[in-house]
Amino acid sequence: MCRISPVLMLLIILCGANGPSLAFDLPRKLECYSTVFEPFVIEREGRIEGVDVDIIKLVGAELGIDISFALMPWSRLEQELQQAQVQCVAAYFRTEEREKYMHFTHVPLHMTAYTLFVKSGRTAANTRFSDIRDWNIGVNRGFKTTPEFEDAIKRGRIRRIDLNGTEQGFSMLKLGRLDAVLTNYHVGKFVIKHQFPGEFIALRPSIRSTPAYFVFVKKPGYDKLVPLFDEALFRIMIDGRYQEVFNRYMR
Repeated sequence: MCRISPVLMLLIILCGANGPSLAFDLPRKLECYSTVFEPFVIEREGRIEGVDVDIIKLVGAELGIDISFALMPWSRLEQELQQAQVQCVAAYFRTEEREKYMHFTHVPLHMTAYTLFVKSGRTAANTRFSDIRDWNIGVNRGFKTTPEFEDAIKRGRIRRIDLNGTEQGFSMLKLGRLDAVLTNYHVGKFVIKHQFPGEFIALRPSIRSTPAYFVFVKKPGYDKLVPLFDEALFRIMIDGRYQEVFNRYMR
């Protein structure tokens, strides 16, 4: 179950405590993008859904905005945002560089716990990342990792193998072509539950946890949407609707 930590709740309260935003003409429609990242973004029979998608559509309903979603690879999405070719994306980690061409909301859509998954029996579940040596680790192409992970690559402790998707990573892990897969904890658990039950375990603790945010293109007017989306997302979190959506996909 995805429970909101005290630190995250404090952040949400602080973000939601600014009072009502100034009124202005809201767009009637927004076309937003993401990439498949189950359970947060799922493609089923041509339909796009998932935790992030459903939550953002609830936010849109609160504001009277019809929000649709389309899919695009992470690396291309970032280029499109830099060129101001897309309106909004779910979800990105905040960095100083990205703030040059993205308007970030302040209330996170979800937390990404960077977690290594290995074959059951490969090593103890409490194996720490700092103890790992000479591993080939699969990571989705375009997925931003952590300073600890990047430092380990530079020092030659591990090798990053780019993947086209989490499912490919677990398939390679099953065949012994990888030593581990790095992904969001809930993404890994979801894929394992539905496609590889009982075959892999998560190493705990996670390497690091980082908030992921809904973002808008940095064009005039989109900055005014940020406080409105923050307020609506805040309401959805505190009234229990966020947890209901999350539980529906993770049960």
